[in-house]
Amino acid sequence: MIHHGPTHGSPPREYLQSVDLALVLTLMLRDSGSLTISSAAESLGVAQSTVHRSMSMLVYRGFATKSESRKYLPGPALSSSSLVPGVGAELINATADHLTAMAAESSETANLQVLASNKSHFIYSVEGTQNVRVSSRQGQIMPAAENAGGLSMLSELSPGELRGLYPTMTDADFDELRRTLQRTRKRGFAYNNGLYEHDVSAVGTVLKNELGDTLGAVTIAIPTQRFRNVHRASADVLMRHAVDLNRRLAKFRPPPMPGMG
Repeated sequence: MIHHGPTHGSPPREYLQSVDLALVLTLMLRDSGSLTISSAAESLGVAQSTVHRSMSMLVYRGFATKSESRKYLPGPALSSSSLVPGVGAELINATADHLTAMAAESSETANLQVLASNKSHFIYSVEGTQNVRVSSRQGQIMPAAENAGGLSMLSELSPGELRGLYPTMTDADFDELRRTLQRTRKRGFAYNNGLYEHDVSAVGTVLKNELGDTLGAVTIAIPTQRFRNVHRASADVLMRHAVDLNRRLAKFRPPPMPGMG
């Protein structure tokens, strides 16, 4: 029997160790934010192959995602902020051809994101053509303050709106976040140099309609090992397409999003 974390009552008569393992791994992902197969196996006292089988099922059902560094991260099914079904479909239709072009021109992976509360949802992704590239982000959910698209969308919020998303953040950390967002606004796009996953970096910018409403963000994700050499060219591609996209989306009106009302 696997022992990790609190239990409630006696084990069921038909105790299923494989089910228990999957549930425990889900709780570990939720609490720690990331796991490796080896660390989970050592912590639970089971074989790595056993953990791998269970983790593969969690990925399949959206409770985990595998990062570029072979770590497992919480998947969309574990997010505390979820999107209304269908939200983003019109935005995807309006931007998909530009994302395809961005990926082709930069040879890197292009993404479309929307903001819900303080989380950034990746709703569409086109992989780049490089042999070593960032894989599709579609379906992933990340802290908005730790990725380029999220930062670009947060930069459009007022100080009061921003504080509402981070009520427990210390004043010092909040001021530092505001400085980062101020630099993003001045530059016109955001940098993420390995903030959430150390081997994935990106540039991103916000999408807005004619009224200045934030509709989402587009990003170009790049393996950190070559980010320094290509981020300027990627940013040029990003901003050129963002101008055309904002013109195309001028009459687009964002649907209500959870956590933003």
